Amino acid sequence: MIIEPRFDEYNIRKIETLLLAHPIARNYFQGELYDRRGHRLDGFTLERHDGEQLELTEQQSAHLFMIPDGSTAWALRVNEHGNAPPGMNVRFINSFVKDGEQNSVIAFRSEETPGVWCDALHIGSMMLSPDTPPRFCTVAFALMAIAAYRLGFSHIQLYGAGYGPLQPGDPDALIGYWVWPKLGFDASVHVAEMTRHPDAAMHGLRTVQEVLDSCPAWWKTYGSARPMQFHLRANSPSWSILLNYIWKTLAAR
Repeated sequence: MIIEPRFDEYNIRKIETLLLAHPIARNYFQGELYDRRGHRLDGFTLERHDGEQLELTEQQSAHLFMIPDGSTAWALRVNEHGNAPPGMNVRFINSFVKDGEQNSVIAFRSEETPGVWCDALHIGSMMLSPDTPPRFCTVAFALMAIAAYRLGFSHIQLYGAGYGPLQPGDPDALIGYWVWPKLGFDASVHVAEMTRHPDAAMHGLRTVQEVLDSCPAWWKTYGSARPMQFHLRANSPSWSILLNYIWKTLAAR
């Protein structure tokens, strides 16, 4: 993917400065990772088909894979499974991960970019405990998106789990379908699912973001799980949504 200097200078750098100054980044994303024997990690290595290797620093690894300081992290090759593609699966555990869970992000090769072993990311699991600090996921994902953009990745994908209506105070509720679109992820919607709960304002809408623009309450109440993508190319709609969300939620604090 082509890195555009003007987009980096006028958009990415400004938001990066804001993020790195935020207490979440200062306290949890400086790059302090450990292997399963308790030794400090130097960072992960991404392979490419041409034999080249991309050596990530410890902080680049923390940002790219959303791994907070103090985490135990490891990587393994995985085959395709369910919604997850084959690639290098980086797994990690820490005090913010729900008991019994492992969070994971897979670096993989997308079909539209032949020759490169990994040019996209799949967030496989991101289960946070109820006592995770507010805005933790917002800061962590924005740092991931910036790192992925700078390294030339094409997109980030995931499965936005859960369905509406959300039940207030339910610690076990899956809310990915509602949270991830706020950060710029999008997906298709289908006529059949919208006609089950018709609304005149829904006519002709084809994506989650279009629904959120016209009827946010509808999506919160009737939205449901599906694969979603964040497109990393400069000036994409995904970036526009994420940048606006960060300025509204973090710059105004």
